[in-house]
Amino acid sequence: MRTSVADTTALVRRFVEPRRLGRRARQRFDAIDAGAERCLIPVIVLVEWWMLYERGRLSASPARLLEGLAGHPAYDVLPLDVSQAMEFGALTSLRDPMDRLIAAAARAHDADLLSSDSVFDEHGLRRVWD
Repeated sequence: MRTSVADTTALVRRFVEPRRLGRRARQRFDAIDAGAERCLIPVIVLVEWWMLYERGRLSASPARLLEGLAGHPAYDVLPLDVSQAMEFGALTSLRDPMDRLIAAAARAHDADLLSSDSVFDEHGLRRVWD
């Protein structure tokens, strides 16, 4: 089963602004929603979602997001683990520590990365968006 890691922007757009998803990202989320693929959500994405919620940029809290995903077996929150920490150390050219953690999750799980951010393109990741 194909696995993707979703970054914060991809997840926000999927559940808040679906019209702003890239074509390929929308297709991937449709496959995930149908149960044909799997989506991993790094725990740092929930932290970033909280930050956006606290600043008033999102109206739904991460708790509400998790409630909505609770019954869906294709979405899993991915806790930080040793393999991700080791990949984090190999990604020193990514300046933003949250981006590094998201990229590390994708690399540790050999997963595609659902992201609109081209900063990931130079780090051996298979980014899916347009």
